[in-house]
Amino acid sequence: MKWIPLPVPKRLTAKEIALCGVMAGVMAFAAFIPVTVVAGVGKVISAAVLLEPLIGIILGPLLGIYSAGAGAFVGQIIAPQGAIFGPLTFIPPTVGATTAALLAHKHWKAGVGMMAGVLLLWYSTSIGRELYYYPYLPVIFLGSALLLRSRLGEWIHDSYREVIHFGGAGTRILVAGLLMILLSQCILEVYTQAFLPALMITSLLSLILLFMAQIRRMECVTPLAAGFFFVSAGLSGTGIISMRGELLIASTLAFLCLTHLFLGLIVVHRMSSTGFLLSLGAFGLLFVISLVTALTAQTPSENLFLPLLRSSTGIVLILGILLFSLMYLRKKDHLKKWAGISFLIGGCSGIVYQILSLSADSQVMRRELLGLKTGIPFSTLVEGHEMDIASNLDLYVKKVVPVYTSHVGWLLVFVALIFIGLSLVMNISLEKISMAYFIIAGCAVLSDLMIGNFLAIKILELQAGMFRAFLFIYPVERMFMAFFATIFGMGVIIPLKKFGFINLLRR
Repeated sequence: MKWIPLPVPKRLTAKEIALCGVMAGVMAFAAFIPVTVVAGVGKVISAAVLLEPLIGIILGPLLGIYSAGAGAFVGQIIAPQGAIFGPLTFIPPTVGATTAALLAHKHWKAGVGMMAGVLLLWYSTSIGRELYYYPYLPVIFLGSALLLRSRLGEWIHDSYREVIHFGGAGTRILVAGLLMILLSQCILEVYTQAFLPALMITSLLSLILLFMAQIRRMECVTPLAAGFFFVSAGLSGTGIISMRGELLIASTLAFLCLTHLFLGLIVVHRMSSTGFLLSLGAFGLLFVISLVTALTAQTPSENLFLPLLRSSTGIVLILGILLFSLMYLRKKDHLKKWAGISFLIGGCSGIVYQILSLSADSQVMRRELLGLKTGIPFSTLVEGHEMDIASNLDLYVKKVVPVYTSHVGWLLVFVALIFIGLSLVMNISLEKISMAYFIIAGCAVLSDLMIGNFLAIKILELQAGMFRAFLFIYPVERMFMAFFATIFGMGVIIPLKKFGFINLLRR
């Protein structure tokens, strides 16, 4: 087939054989590390799923397939707690690594064909046709791969010199994260305070105008988008005044007010260089409020580790903002490195906090989803607000969607701060390569998920009710796996680009 020109090596070198063996061994060892539990099966999904994109990207289509397949096959034997499908458990990781390898090495047609084939397997089952909407995330990532095509491979294989530049690294990711946090808060406002519909409307208008401003010949709406963000900030401030005695709701509105202000100032930054500095000040004030409210929301009997971690993250980020502001105002270049280190530490600790918080929230939502049939109606807490749940849809709309959207937003914010810190410390920007890696990793883990679902229907005979109950949980869990795989993979690929494989081992 001429449209899939797979590179077939005539003779493998000793280094390639050794690298295949090493990666297969790492894949097998990762089978001992559980990541999440498969509900209703009693088995676990291991950390091997995080290695699928890395193996495919480093080793390529043929060697990557061999290494991932061999490692997964050995892993299912030595770690049977993860052997969900018995001797066929190695198939999903192999498919995931194959998809990643094809997309990363400019065989995007074959990679897209692999994802399409997995989706066809899902729709070949009666459950797949009944739950035709289940693979919504695989379809989104399939569309992303079709949109970028060969650019995924080009961005992944940029040389180290091409990666090194500042270019506003992380700012787009920061804005995207804040927008997701804003969206989750707007959803909560609908169910907590009915007198704030104007705030939700202005927020949505500002988001729409902001997206319109990204289109060519539509830049004229940029000031209008900033204006609506400032109006939303004013409405949030008005809500704070009217909510006397309601500390939790008032602090939430304060957070919204500062977020709107921060986004508006970032938009204004296109017209005024002081906008970014002012937005950092607003962001710092946001963390001061979070720092103060984190401990007061806890009782002495509760675990204080998470709020302490959150508070320490806020302190470090406030320090970074102060150092960056001094560097900006006083032209003190020697503060640039320390500001970057503060952002790096704050971003890393923030990611740890979000992972732990996400794990706790996921466990609660799993129990609530499994007990929906017998527990409805019931009350649940969503970011401090008590919600009445009367149906499956209620739980998804009022809790699952806003909570996961908020977690994704905060993870993007902390990743953006890591990128900004790296830009200040090392003058290195990772936006393109990290975006390409995330899309490739998403395609890999979602291909793994869909072929696993097909095997679960055929081998484990799971019913449609199980997939319907976890309609949102399973795909979003894979998104977080892709996110963590991207963080881990970037930590491996960048040193490889700088030093090379042999020199890196020597170091």
